[in-house]
Amino acid sequence: MNNPIPVIDLFAGCGGLSEGFSRWEQSGEFPFDVRLYVEKNPKAIHTLELRTFCHQFRGKLLPDDYYAYVSRNISRETLFQSHPAASAEAHNRCFGADLSNPDRRELDDRVKAAVKGSAHWILIGGPPCRPYSTIGRARNREQKGYNAAAKPELELYREFLKVIADHWPAIFVMENVRGLLSASRDGQPIFPEMLNRLQFPAGKTASPGQKYRLYSLTNGRQYTSENVGNPPRHNDFLVKAEDYGIPQARHRIIIFGVRDDIPAEPDPLSKGSRVCSHEVLAGLPLVRSGLSRKDSPQEWRDAVKAIRQEPWWSDLEQTVQDRISRCLNSLEVPDNDRGGDYLPAAAACKYRPEWYLDEKLPGTLQHQARAHCPGDLWRYLVAACTVQENDGRPFRVNDFPAGLRPNHRNLQQEDSRNIFADRFCVVREAVPSRTVVSHIRKDGHYYIHYDPAQCRSLTVREAARLQTFPDNYIFEGNRTEQYEQIGNAVPPLLSYQIAQRAAELLQSPERQWYG
Repeated sequence: MNNPIPVIDLFAGCGGLSEGFSRWEQSGEFPFDVRLYVEKNPKAIHTLELRTFCHQFRGKLLPDDYYAYVSRNISRETLFQSHPAASAEAHNRCFGADLSNPDRRELDDRVKAAVKGSAHWILIGGPPCRPYSTIGRARNREQKGYNAAAKPELELYREFLKVIADHWPAIFVMENVRGLLSASRDGQPIFPEMLNRLQFPAGKTASPGQKYRLYSLTNGRQYTSENVGNPPRHNDFLVKAEDYGIPQARHRIIIFGVRDDIPAEPDPLSKGSRVCSHEVLAGLPLVRSGLSRKDSPQEWRDAVKAIRQEPWWSDLEQTVQDRISRCLNSLEVPDNDRGGDYLPAAAACKYRPEWYLDEKLPGTLQHQARAHCPGDLWRYLVAACTVQENDGRPFRVNDFPAGLRPNHRNLQQEDSRNIFADRFCVVREAVPSRTVVSHIRKDGHYYIHYDPAQCRSLTVREAARLQTFPDNYIFEGNRTEQYEQIGNAVPPLLSYQIAQRAAELLQSPERQWYG
């Protein structure tokens, strides 16, 4: 396209929100050009650099050297040296910066350079507000002396606001946690104040072109603090990803802002059939969990089968015992054992293979199971078999026999009303997954694979598939850092649909901005 629309991704993470804009294609062309990523996490920056390198080949096949790198046959340095122009562009576009730093001169310079004087560009991003997430607040209440209002993360959305007020994008897309809808500070609700500031970044008396109309992507209605017309409820900004073809029940606030001198309005997202976890996970190679001490295939099989020797075995329901026994009687070590950072085994996908799969990719990436203690292996086995036996009913921690429940302070107080009662949760195969959050980096208890024969938690690649990252998307850093990047991301396939709405708005009959 002769005049692609510049996009800037603030608080970019590993690039989930920008990936959808980068991949949006129209008549063989790419309307959006993500020219600047701003992120403070060094490992996420490394991930962004690699993915931005790939974007330099949009519409073409990725170079063979890329596949040599992901299969660990060459180094990252060799890959970049082999393609100096693409790697230089990737480095230039990825800016490692902590936006809580009051010195914003370099950021402003980079924004100006990326926009290149255009009035028609898009700002996207998800300012961190984890202290106001629903789970975050529940955990924080456990901390003596915790003060949410003192957290600097709570002011980071103002940095997003400053970029709007200083540079005036045509459109902005801001994503955040649903907990903001009910959060307050000093007794005052936070979300209405945020909406008001986003409408009037320079104040209510500002000139045209310095105010924004805010839209809900669930129904297309405009929000206004003056309560004119028929504004949406605050809940209308809550996008439930599973309603839009994402195999995950991820609920996030998404605000679509349009500068007030632009006459067009965005259409709402189109709902579709729900996608179950099995549709995106079943095509990946089978792998087993590992033992945290002295692991080998035979020792793993012996440890799993030892469940029937435990004193609490007889406390399980007979039907669950029978199902576990059938699983154990046919238990085999998968051909790929525990998996690995690169497996020569090819992957398939039942859902949107054109989105996930890359025909040049010679194997499966970042698909290695974690190691666990025997007690957790048994918990995973019991949980997965119980869910199967109960036709997919969610597993709760009290479903464990008393002797198998973990000795954890929170779990000793669990009941059906406690938010931690699902600390051990199976990813049920016939429905969308639960939300993949950054806590997955700590342990796999919330994300137990539905196949009891694999007896494990989700791998990095499986978490990435539930988040709709393509299979050739590589997350840099160690496994903990990879999980964290994935858990903090916006699903790219959801972003792709938002990008479509932005493209349609910018090409509306009322205003032609590029050609």
